Amino acid sequence: MPYPSPDHQRSDASFATPPPPPQNKNDENQPITRQILLGSGTMAEVITCIPPKKTTSPDMLENIFSSLFGTDNKSSSSSSSNKKKPTLAFLHGSFHASWCWAEKYMPFFASLGYPCVAFSLQGTGGTQVMEAGAKKVKIESHVADLNAFLKGLSDDDAATLGLELGDDPKIVLIGHSFGGLTIMKWLERMYGDNNDDNSNSPKDINLAGVGLMCSVPPSGNGAMTMRFIRRSLVDAWKITAGFVMKKAITDKAICRDLFFGGTEDDNGISDEDVERYQSYFQRDTVATIDLGDLAKKLPSALADVETGRAPFVDRLPPVFVVGATEDFIVDREGVDETARYMGLEEPLIVDSPHDVMLGRRWNNGADAILEFIGAL
Repeated sequence: MPYPSPDHQRSDASFATPPPPPQNKNDENQPITRQILLGSGTMAEVITCIPPKKTTSPDMLENIFSSLFGTDNKSSSSSSSNKKKPTLAFLHGSFHASWCWAEKYMPFFASLGYPCVAFSLQGTGGTQVMEAGAKKVKIESHVADLNAFLKGLSDDDAATLGLELGDDPKIVLIGHSFGGLTIMKWLERMYGDNNDDNSNSPKDINLAGVGLMCSVPPSGNGAMTMRFIRRSLVDAWKITAGFVMKKAITDKAICRDLFFGGTEDDNGISDEDVERYQSYFQRDTVATIDLGDLAKKLPSALADVETGRAPFVDRLPPVFVVGATEDFIVDREGVDETARYMGLEEPLIVDSPHDVMLGRRWNNGADAILEFIGAL
């Protein structure tokens, strides 16, 4: 079951999670939820949606053809293996967990042959916080878990997660909202000038691409919050109340404004959907990011003063940055800042609210991903 269930709730949860939306039992591309021990020591909720293996592969057909007719199939086999589609690894943002990718994106991409994986950060999705009873998680913990998760996707890694994705699979890493900032910190650790840890080399992970969607910018929420205050005290209050006071969990209107935009008719998110998502949000805020700690370690501290670029962008694989036309949380200046930091001239803007992966317009963000990975 790819959605939160009572079995995955912490014992201190005092709420009931509604049943997931109906699914087509005949659909072979249904996500599967597991609890898996990461190499970092975190027992994490991991959702997978792996296309079924075909009984007759192109390589098998080529080998049969070669044995029958005595032809050399080395070049064609090499071409076939090179066309293997990358694994899409998704990372969620605040108030969310890996479930947010499982409703639309993961089945969609799996149906096109892309293996899909996602994991829930500490304090979300039933993933316990390493420090028992802690309500805040430091960014280093999230980065360590992300690193362990990505390394574990390879079957030949000592701490493999056993997902049978093959040895050294190509990975496209995609983060949303706060997940995007977490990825920036991970890239800093892996590709930055201060990476003197021999156990964490970019060579350990076959990273084919990176995507940041409606990402919190490298400078965090501070400057962005001040911009919202200058533009609209009402909108600034909604953001503060929604996140700091956690009103997004109890107030349907604020929840819609922040994440889904408009009305049910506008974006296809019914009141029942909002209630279901709010129950997930409650479970996914057991522990939240330690903002005081993060403020001292923001990615922007490393950015070039003139260009805003990260010092390691020339070492990165291909990158794309996506913003949304109706994003209530991350403004256009924030998206532009992220694009500059990642070495891009400008971001791609899609018609969507903040939660690009949910609602009626989910395919707009999905199309942006498809265009990117199709060019790799």
